[in-house]
Amino acid sequence: MRTAVSDKIYTVEEYIQEELRSEVRHEFVNGQLFEMAGEKDINNELAFLIATVLSGLLKVKGYSIYTHEVKIAIPGKTKYYYPDAFVTKEAKTDNNRYIKYQPEIIVEVVSESTHVTDYVDKYIDYSKIPSLLYYLIVEPETTLVTVYEREANGEWATHKYTQLEDTIKLSKLNIEFLVKQVYE
Repeated sequence: MRTAVSDKIYTVEEYIQEELRSEVRHEFVNGQLFEMAGEKDINNELAFLIATVLSGLLKVKGYSIYTHEVKIAIPGKTKYYYPDAFVTKEAKTDNNRYIKYQPEIIVEVVSESTHVTDYVDKYIDYSKIPSLLYYLIVEPETTLVTVYEREANGEWATHKYTQLEDTIKLSKLNIEFLVKQVYE
């Protein structure tokens, strides 16, 4: 379970200003700041690999791919997270240089300390983002990519990929790639 850095309740404006000054990243959940722990090298490599794969497939379609240092907002503006990677077509403006509001794909690489958060808390929060089509969770210690896909009726379907030769199809964006590209 994550622990807030203090008992202080921050406004969104205070949080954003604090993040601009801080050397440590924090996620913002209902007014509280949660320090982002350092990550293992394998987690960082996997986040980089999947961001590279997505970039190769989607940059030509006008998408931007971000990793680690750009936040996304959960509707209601009480939660802001730093996904390991995400994809958006959101236009760049002065108001969204640090925070994006319309991701279409979000990727989290699980760690021991974020397992429950990524599979439960963030899944619930991310599924509230109207633009989100896919939420991918990558396991670093075994071959497992879980893909949550928003269906036409708004429900979420789950697909699990466990073989390096499996093809991950993100049909709403008309792309596909092999699991082994994530785990090279």
